[in-house]
Amino acid sequence: MAKQKERAADPAAEEIYAKGRAYYQAQDFARAAACFLQAAQKGHPDAENCLGCCYEAGQGVVRDFVRAADHYRRAAWRGNAYAQYNLGNCYAEGRGVARDDKAAFEWFRLSAENGYAPAQRRAALALLYGIGVERNASAAVGWLEKAAQQGDISARCDLGSCYYFGAGVEKNRKRAFRCFREAALKGSIEAMNNVGYCFRFGQGVMRNEKKAFGCFRTAARRGYAGAQHNLGRCYLEGCGVARDEEQARLWLERAAQNGYRGG
Repeated sequence: MAKQKERAADPAAEEIYAKGRAYYQAQDFARAAACFLQAAQKGHPDAENCLGCCYEAGQGVVRDFVRAADHYRRAAWRGNAYAQYNLGNCYAEGRGVARDDKAAFEWFRLSAENGYAPAQRRAALALLYGIGVERNASAAVGWLEKAAQQGDISARCDLGSCYYFGAGVEKNRKRAFRCFREAALKGSIEAMNNVGYCFRFGQGVMRNEKKAFGCFRTAARRGYAGAQHNLGRCYLEGCGVARDEEQARLWLERAAQNGYRGG
């Protein structure tokens, strides 16, 4: 699958695209979509991608996943990293196209090579779990590092998991904890739960049950099912907090309702 470079946009197309973005920001989606269409017809790849987004979300046009994928494809073949990522998602989820994990990975890879952090993470996860490509944990870590360096907090959390379990890198619980903490401080509730786990069991950091409880509570209140379960266990076992069976039952039930299926 060859990567094609974007051609320079026509000045008129750029002006129409900018107008479309302004309409979109103002939530005038019908006018935005009309502008994106005009600019796309003049060869503007960003406008083509935005038009795909409009069709995917049903904003200003009738929702149509097939047309969305078609517009993404046109922009993707011209090297647009955002469209390559969006088209990868279409193949990964079977939305507007037949599901194809191999095609999804190829588009994620192209977008990743073009520097788009979310695509770098998706390519990494595919390599880590062997989805549409042969498993290669060390290559996965490489992409996660690139995405994390661009500020992708989910990638930073995933990188922490790689260090925690020794996937593609030498196991290093201290480094794992640092990754989790950095991601948690930037808003990742999964990472906050992981920080709590490290504190509870002394993994990469001194054991501190009160800090563990605080981390679980923060992530649980924001809806993370794993943290809700862990918070329930803290109440049940008196870990970092006084035992409270009623609170334990409440949080364990909430975790189950939110899809927690762990042990």
